[in-house]
Amino acid sequence: MCSNPNPKDKLPFEIVSSLIQFRNKDHQFWWERTGSHLAELLKYAGYTYSEQYNELLFYALHIVPELGPSPDETGYLRWKSPQTPDGTPLDLSWEWGLEGKGVIRTSFEPIGPQAGTEVDPFNRYETDAWIKYLDNQGLVVGLELDWYHHFTERLLPKSLEDVQMTDRLNFELAPKAGTFVTRDIDRSGPIVKLYVFPGLRAQELGVSNLEVVVQAIRSLPRVQYESLNVEPLLDYLSDAAIEWGMETGIFSFDLTSPTTSRIKIYTRGPNTTVEYLMDALTLGGRYDISEYSAEALADVKDFWKIFIGDAPDVLPTGGAERAGPGFYFTVKAGKPASPKVYISPISFCKNDAEVLVKLRKYFSTRRNADKMLPQMDNYEKALNSIYGSELLNERCGSHFYVSCALQKDQLRVVTYLCPQTLDQEMQVIERRKKMTQPSLISRVRDLQGRFLEYFSIEHA
Repeated sequence: MCSNPNPKDKLPFEIVSSLIQFRNKDHQFWWERTGSHLAELLKYAGYTYSEQYNELLFYALHIVPELGPSPDETGYLRWKSPQTPDGTPLDLSWEWGLEGKGVIRTSFEPIGPQAGTEVDPFNRYETDAWIKYLDNQGLVVGLELDWYHHFTERLLPKSLEDVQMTDRLNFELAPKAGTFVTRDIDRSGPIVKLYVFPGLRAQELGVSNLEVVVQAIRSLPRVQYESLNVEPLLDYLSDAAIEWGMETGIFSFDLTSPTTSRIKIYTRGPNTTVEYLMDALTLGGRYDISEYSAEALADVKDFWKIFIGDAPDVLPTGGAERAGPGFYFTVKAGKPASPKVYISPISFCKNDAEVLVKLRKYFSTRRNADKMLPQMDNYEKALNSIYGSELLNERCGSHFYVSCALQKDQLRVVTYLCPQTLDQEMQVIERRKKMTQPSLISRVRDLQGRFLEYFSIEHA
């Protein structure tokens, strides 16, 4: 008599997969290719079974259907998201908890059914539809849309009629026009954030990206604007654009009450020196960092040096979109502006295995190594399970950002991961092509003929 399998023997991803039947082939594609990635990260980050089920169900029901069409049989995808190196409309991040457990975030661009066509060349509508869906269904506690309406009105272009789209421009211009959404799977509850690329609005007005952002912030209701105390930061960004060639690329904010929401301004420049680092961390001397310990300041310099390595003081321009190290500056009502570092490893590491080596080097030399190294072990297990050692050693494609932020006594580190769904799909297609090459087909047919000949002789 056969016993029924114990549900506890199955992983949460397997159980959720058995419960949800996707009738849409695109949804099935994205669930199979990316849902398992999220599941592995949740497991190794130390989430309970209950937390894993909750997050996987939310992901399957409310995010997967928003990831748009899957690639066709040639690997072609009409709309490639600007948020990841290969155009996959999703990234996953791991915040390195100081007590040994990670916090996982999902970040994605909602893709409309007509994105990349003449009807919707810049994928302008789906993010708005998804956020209103969350609001109408009450799916996120504390979701508020006051700032959503304010900032999208001022940061996104009014008209796209003057933009001439081509296949080549589709991906290159997307970062100037689009939006994407993140959902922090925080232990205290999820937080939804909106990220906006203000570039096309800047083109429309004939001003810089920074000027668009400045105008949007200064047009807030007076009480909200004054509570942010944002002018020292805006002054610094204006000066840094001249001194360091720092460019403003992304504007972000939490979809919560204006009294609790955080605004983030993402910048990047070609410089790699510690002088550049410290100038940004102090807002050019405007920000007092004496509240941070000497150990924390040493940590951020070590993190910078470990990942930057022996790169030239100024990187050549015109390279990869994510080449230069950058900063994002956070402002919140009643709090001073706080700078955070983010670095694109693809500019400084030969492969993802080297990124792991550098992370381990950093954590092994910290005073809380006893808590961070076990987390490092789990992180490596998760990535080996998701990508495999061959891919991790082949190139730097999984890690597209590593980030750190000063806390009073130490750093808060975050690593951002690209599922590489589109790249891996193209590799599968290329392997399939090689398998159907004439020489291989003839060899297979020859073997089949020999087998049939042998079989007929043996049974004559």
